Amino acid sequence: MENDHLTLPKDYIWNTAAGLINAAEAVVMSMVVTRVTGLADAGLLTVAFAVGNLAMTIGKFGVRNYQVTDTENRFTTAVYFKARVLTVLLMIAVVCGYLRYAACHLGYDRSKTVIVFATCMIYAVESLEDVVWGYYQRKGRLYIGAQMFCIRWGGILLAFPIVLYLSKDLAFTLTCCLGICIGLFLILLWRVFKKYSSDIVLDVWRSMVIKKGDWMQIRKLLRSVFPLFAILFLGFYENNAPKYAIDVCLTAEEQACYGFVAMPVFAIELLNSFVYQPTLVLMAVEWERKDILKFRKRIIRQLFIIAGIATVCMIGAYLIGIPALSLLYDTDLSGYKDELMLLLLTSAFLAVSGYQSVVLTIMRCQRSLLWPQCVISLAAAVGMKRAVKHFGTIGAATCYLVLMVVLCICYGIILTVYMRKGQYKKTASRIKE
Repeated sequence: MENDHLTLPKDYIWNTAAGLINAAEAVVMSMVVTRVTGLADAGLLTVAFAVGNLAMTIGKFGVRNYQVTDTENRFTTAVYFKARVLTVLLMIAVVCGYLRYAACHLGYDRSKTVIVFATCMIYAVESLEDVVWGYYQRKGRLYIGAQMFCIRWGGILLAFPIVLYLSKDLAFTLTCCLGICIGLFLILLWRVFKKYSSDIVLDVWRSMVIKKGDWMQIRKLLRSVFPLFAILFLGFYENNAPKYAIDVCLTAEEQACYGFVAMPVFAIELLNSFVYQPTLVLMAVEWERKDILKFRKRIIRQLFIIAGIATVCMIGAYLIGIPALSLLYDTDLSGYKDELMLLLLTSAFLAVSGYQSVVLTIMRCQRSLLWPQCVISLAAAVGMKRAVKHFGTIGAATCYLVLMVVLCICYGIILTVYMRKGQYKKTASRIKE
């Protein structure tokens, strides 16, 4: 293993590059679609991304943060890989079931079904890649997984505009991109394992065959991370609830316009993750050693970073946000400035609640996060459609903001309670000594 001091700069650089590509993929593809095939297709792509991201939570099953902070080595590499194969297969089955339902009851035609399916399968590949990324992060080589992500998505983003321009068919273009995605993943997987980890190739191969004795460990792992999966799944549902409601109540063009101004909503959270993602292993060690003071300082520093990022983003959005987005997507978005500002404010609270969730996962208190998510998701399911029906896109943005503020407050209360418990246990152990 390389020295941590030498790999940390690589980790930050490549993790940041991967985060930027992750943030840009929907932006670039929507921008191209708007110009080549029109606003209606851009609306379909927005729905495909919304469904794909929700489905990806099933594929990843919330294992990544648990995997990289498993300092006690509760589960082997083979168990993590085998569990991921199962969750990705479950993801594919759920997507197929949803698309069958959508074709029968939501009016999905063949083209829309193929668009959503191809997008979801690209995210299925990403779900498989994620467990490899987690493996190398635990080994102190976060940059390797980030490099794989960058190259794979780089190939997709390079091919997408060329194929779309030549074919003028979004469904065909995404199908081609899926083929490129699978090919690059397999090539990169072979090269990376050959160069860095030939010792686990056999484990990966064995992951494709789950023996009777493996089931107990896999069930134990999936049971441990189920609260994380449920939280992520419900969280993605909440984040995309406005788009689902708009898909039912408004037009594809309005869906596209809302999607354009909603693109920056994850900007603050993504920028925040660039900073904290490489420190997760360190935080896990600090919590395990009961170094509460250093652990708390790290959390407070990160909250100030979020506040700073949010302030800069909102000032920039207020001054040039709408003109820049209108130019970027070749669409007049002048009537959506209020939605943009509300969504960016929501992004700040989303970043805080997301970071609180990660911290509580490190503390192994993830089960306590489930009930707030259930309440917020229920509120979104009940209220979002009504808000969109009566107030349009501004109703969607306002309802989303209120939900994220309430969730952030709930998480803050839970984190404060468990931090005090951790401090109490540390004090008690010192007294015993």
